Amino acid sequence: MRNLNTVLSKLNDRLLRLEGELFVLRSIARAALTAGDESAVRTRKLLEGAKLALSDEAERPLDAATGKYVAAAIAMVEELLENPREAAPLFRVIDGGRRDD
Repeated sequence: MRNLNTVLSKLNDRLLRLEGELFVLRSIARAALTAGDESAVRTRKLLEGAKLALSDEAERPLDAATGKYVAAAIAMVEELLENPREAAPLFRVIDGGRRDD
């Protein structure tokens, strides 16, 4: 049972690290998209191209793991392409985080 707890702990640490990295990258991408300059237009075009490529990939026969991967990538691109609400901050805390109080 001790090995299982060690594996679960390592997986949890890896997931938290990946969520932290994704949080920063998503925030940077959102800031780049809302800058209102030429770079923002270029970034939006890149994301639209990525969405097309991912949509094409999703139509191919995929195994379950790859299907989940592609679906998550499409969801993130669609989220980034949405116009942000005026009151929404560019950086936000992920729901469900832990506190060591």
